[in-house]
Formats: sequence, structure tokens, C-alpha cells
Amino acid sequence: MRISIGEAIIFIFSLLTAISSLVVGVVVILKNKKSLLGRSWFLLCLSTCLWTLGYACLIISPNQNMALFFTRNFLYLGAIFIPVCYLHFISAFLEVKKNMLLYFMYLIALVLTWVDIKTTFFIRGITPKLNFRYYPIPGFAYALFIIYFSFCVLFSFWLIFRNYRWSSSYKKNQLKYIFLASLIGFLGGATNFPLIYDIKIFPFGQPLVFLYPIIIAVAIVKHRLMDITLVITRTTIFLAVYGLVLGLPFIIFTFFRGWLITFFGKNWEIVPLLLLTTLAAVGPSIYIYLQKRAEAIIFREQLAYRRTLEQAARQLASIHNLDRLLNLIVRIVTKTVRISHSAIYLYDEATQRFVLKALRNLKGDSPEYLDSQHKLVDWLKDEKRPLVYEELKTNIQEKVDTVSQELIEAMEFLRANVIIPGFLKDRLLGFLILGNKRSGKAYNLEDLNTFSVLANEAALAIENARLYEHMEEEVKQRTEQLVLTQKQLVQAEKLATVGTLAGGVAHEINNPLTAILTNVQMLLIDEDKFDPETKESLQLIEDATKRCRNIVQKLMAYARKPLETASRERVDIYSAIENVANFLKYQLQQDNITLKISKGSDDCTVFGNQNELEQVFTNIILNARDAIKKIKKEGTVDISISKGDKRVSVSIKDNGVGIPKDIMPRIFDPFFTTKDVGKGLGLGLSICQAIIEKHKGKIAVESELNKGTVFTVELPVEANYV
Repeated sequence: MRISIGEAIIFIFSLLTAISSLVVGVVVILKNKKSLLGRSWFLLCLSTCLWTLGYACLIISPNQNMALFFTRNFLYLGAIFIPVCYLHFISAFLEVKKNMLLYFMYLIALVLTWVDIKTTFFIRGITPKLNFRYYPIPGFAYALFIIYFSFCVLFSFWLIFRNYRWSSSYKKNQLKYIFLASLIGFLGGATNFPLIYDIKIFPFGQPLVFLYPIIIAVAIVKHRLMDITLVITRTTIFLAVYGLVLGLPFIIFTFFRGWLITFFGKNWEIVPLLLLTTLAAVGPSIYIYLQKRAEAIIFREQLAYRRTLEQAARQLASIHNLDRLLNLIVRIVTKTVRISHSAIYLYDEATQRFVLKALRNLKGDSPEYLDSQHKLVDWLKDEKRPLVYEELKTNIQEKVDTVSQELIEAMEFLRANVIIPGFLKDRLLGFLILGNKRSGKAYNLEDLNTFSVLANEAALAIENARLYEHMEEEVKQRTEQLVLTQKQLVQAEKLATVGTLAGGVAHEINNPLTAILTNVQMLLIDEDKFDPETKESLQLIEDATKRCRNIVQKLMAYARKPLETASRERVDIYSAIENVANFLKYQLQQDNITLKISKGSDDCTVFGNQNELEQVFTNIILNARDAIKKIKKEGTVDISISKGDKRVSVSIKDNGVGIPKDIMPRIFDPFFTTKDVGKGLGLGLSICQAIIEKHKGKIAVESELNKGTVFTVELPVEANYV
């Protein structure tokens, strides 16, 4: 069996079309088992597969009987159902309901199938035609098939045109795909009709049918918005190159065969084969070159704004002000791409929400945030690709998948036509909201890829800006803290100076007090000389003078500097606390605070410096007083002293406001205070800790908010003070 070049070409493309149709049809039906659109598309692909497979088998049939078998049971069985399955597919895609015409066309297809298989009215036989060894001879019923075929196809085209006007931009693009693929496929297949009626025209369009299922699959299966102009341009260039590669050898084979036989004899067929091989080798390079040139001309405007966006993406990292950066992004996108509006939502750690940070051409009613647990956010995190509103709508209408209506509602809530996520590694930093293009065109795949690159570059720039602003804020806070610390150190030095002066002043006051007390006591020796009123006055002067002397003595003892009283001695902790209690008694009484002291052992002595230890207990008791006054008009400070084998423990408990857990680790830090400005330097507990550690002891604290605080001081009994 020897077949011609023309038969070989038709055989190869028919077999490729059969395989591609079957594969695409199976992929769709497996993905969309419950979809009417998916089922109708599968039937159309199956019919195309039967037709082209029958065509391929017809060409390689060993005899006329086998050729007739494949023609009737494969080729025309598929050809009869192609037009009605196409009408079914278009009706399902356009959601045409109660299409009685479709059922009637299926009935006609069944009748024609019976006539084809059971009678000779459709195909009378097989005969050689043109370059084909076997080709069908039509019967009178074949004309009815052509009428039925033409009606189904033209009516389907009419349905496309009628619905195109009212469709969304996404649907319009898909309809363009379908119409383009249908036009290529049916015009290519129609080139078989002339030879059926002995009009000697080679079915040169048969290879075009190969493009038919592939182009429609892009529109139906891929579910990605693409500009149909790009497809038409690439298809046209492909057809031109294909015409050069296959057309030139065919022309030489058809019109110059006699000339070739004269010059090359029996081996004349090698000339068109060599030419075909040469053109096939250079064809891809020609196609790529022409494609780039055509796209550069046709998509000049789109390429221009893509270059602008790419340049902007590279320059974003140089902007460190976050607000300026975000506003620049939405302004560039809105103006360059010419869209209705845009907005940026960023993740906020504090609220755990995606918060609106920048917008362009949007009114004040735009939603301020989107919860991070929202299903739309989960979708963006899982899919990591742009989300298109029209695509979601189409998926739900066609029941392609179980996309939740919540995603649709979220996009409507955000007033988004497209949402572009921005990731930093695998972390969703935010997303870009895009409105509709002012031109009415849909976003194509190149647009979405460009925006995705921009979003990821912007995410990196945003993170850099955040870090920069955080660093600036931290530097500012540290500077303010240093200034405050300096002021507090100055104030602390002033207090130390005041303490020194207080000791000197107390000493100076003590001398005249002694003189007053001495003279009063001398007068009272002769108290009988005075009347009762004078005697009572002198006694009041004596008592008041003694009281003043006691206060001055306590002030002098407390104001002594540690270096001056750094002597080490046995200190009775109970007596030290008693001294502090007497010193603070008047202040505590004025604030309605009761001080209770208890001890578990008679011997509570330690080795250390009494003045410093009294300073520790004074500070803790005063802090307890302040804590009580914050929430109560009166309160109690309980002090309990206990002795162990090697340590004396002092517990000072109040029923005040307590200390929050988040600041508990910082209470012993220098200059840390929770008191109002001007009421504390934050040095008290820090000094207390330093003194206790100097005594080789420990100080600890336990607190519960609004219930009280317990300070525990443990001091060693042995002489290990340094």
C-alpha cells in the first residue's frame, strides 16, 4: 500500500485531531462531571474524534470494503453528530433553556445515522478521486445532511451573536474564542464537500480542524481571561507559516508534477519532500519572528504600560515612607492601566486584619478592613494567584467547582474586579484591588502576570518601608528615653543634695530646740509659782518641743549617706522596721492606712547596715501606701518577720491595686515607674534591689491585679555583708 503526499498530510492531521479531541474531551468531562456544559463539550469532542479517526482510517484502508466500513461507521457517524453536538454545546454555554429545536435536531441526526448505516441513500460507495485512492460517493440523502449541517452551524452562530451584546467582558472573550475556533474548524472541514461532488479541489482546510478543539479548550477549560486579539494574531501568523510550509510543496506537487517527472524521473517525489522538510525546519523561526513583530505593533499601548509598571516596581524599594509608597502604587496603577479605581489592603499585626491603607478614585464608603479569617484570604493564601470576579461568576454559573458564594460577596463588598495578592516568601502581606478597565476590555493573562510581579515587588518595598519607619520610631523613642533619663539623673542628684542639706538643716534646728526645751524644763521646776493656765502652756511647749526634737532626730538618721554610715553591725530587723513605722506613722495615719507588724521569733538579727535596710523597708511601705490609695480610701499593710536556719525573711503585704503581669519583669529596672509624671523617678525599687544584693540577700515580688502585692526580703544571718 502506497499513499500520496496529500493523503499523508490529511492522515497525519486527522489522526492528531482525533487524539487531541479525545484527550481534551476526557479532561473536561473528568473535571466537570456534573456540568451540562462539560457533558455537551465531551459529546462534541467525541463526534469530532470519530469523524477524523474515520477519515484517517479511510486513507490507509487496504481495500474498498474496509474504506466503506470506516466511512459509514466512523467518518459520517461522527460528521452527522458534530453539528447537533455543537448546537448543544453553544446552548449549554449560553444557558438556553427549553430548546425544543435541539431535540428535533438530535432526532434528525438519529434518522441520518440510520440512513447512513443501513442504506445506500447516504453513501453509495467508494471510488478514487484526485489524489485519494478511496473517497465517498454521495447519495441523494447527502444533500439533506448538508442542509442539516449548515442550519445547525449557522443557527449556533446566530445564538452567539445574539448573546454577545449582553454578556460580561469575561464571557465576551470566551465567545470570541468559540467563534474563532468554530470558524476555523468548520471552514476547514467544509473544504471536504467539493471533492465529494467531484469538484477537483483538494481538502486543504482539513488540517485547520486540528486547531478547533485546542482553541475552545483554552476558553472553556483554562478559565483564564486572555485577550482574543492575541489569539487571532498568533493563529493568523501560524496559518500563514503553515500555508508556506505545506502549501508550496502541494502547489509544486499538483501543478508541476509533469515537469518534475521529466527532470527527475521515478524519484520526482523527493523534491517536494525535501522542500517540505526545509520549510518545516525554518518555519518555527519564521513564526517566532513574525509573532514578535506583530505583537509589538498591535499591543504597543499594552506593552508601554507594562514597561511602566515594571520600571515602577524596580523603583519602589527606594521609597521609605510607607504612606507615600502606597499612594504612589495606586496612583501609578490607576493612571497607567486606565482603570476605574484601585486600593491596597495591608495586614495589621495589632488587629489581625487586612486594613485599607491606600485608595484611588474610591469614595469614603469603601470597607475599612477584611478579617484575616475570611474565606477570600484563605483562598489567596492557598492559590497564590490573582482572583478574577468574572471568572468566579462563570465558575458558579457553570458549576465548574464548588467556589463559595462568599468569595463573590467579598469581591462585591471590596468593589473589586481583580484582586492581586502580594507575598513576602509565603506570608500574605496584603492585596491590591483593581476596578474595571475604562476601555471596557478584560484583563488578559499578561496583565495578571505583570500585576503579580508588581504586587510581590511592592510587598518587599512595603516591608522595607515598615522596617525603616520602625527603626526611625525606635531611634526617636530611644532619644526621648535618653533625654528623660538625663532629666531624672539631674533630679536624683538634686534629691541627694536636698538630703545632704536636710541633714545639715536638721542639725542646725536641733540646737535651738535643745535651748527651748532646756529653758521650759527649768521654768517647770518652779511650776508652783505659775497659775494653772501658764503651767499648762509651758507643758504644751515642752511636749511640742520634744516632738519636734524626735522628728529632727529621725530626719538626721534617715538623711545620713551610706558612705558615712557604712559600718557593719548586728541589726535587729524588728527594731529597724519599728523605727521605720514610727517615722511613717503620721503619714500613714493621714492616709487611713493601718500598719501591722508581727514576728515569729524573738531573735531576728542579721549582720548589715541598719540605715540602708531601713531605707529598703521605707521604700516598700511607701509603695504599698501608693498602691492602696489608687483604688481605696483606706487599707492595711501587713509585715511579718520570720527566721529560718540561716536567713531572716520579711514579708510586706498590701491590699492595693497590684502590678500587671506584663510589667512585672521591669519593676526593678532603673527609672521605670508606673506613677504619674513628677511623682516618682523609678529609682526606689532599683536601689532596694541593689542594697539587698549588697547584703547577699534576695528580694522577690508576687502580685495579683486589683487584689494586692507581696514583697519578700530574705537576709542572711551570717556576717557576709560586703
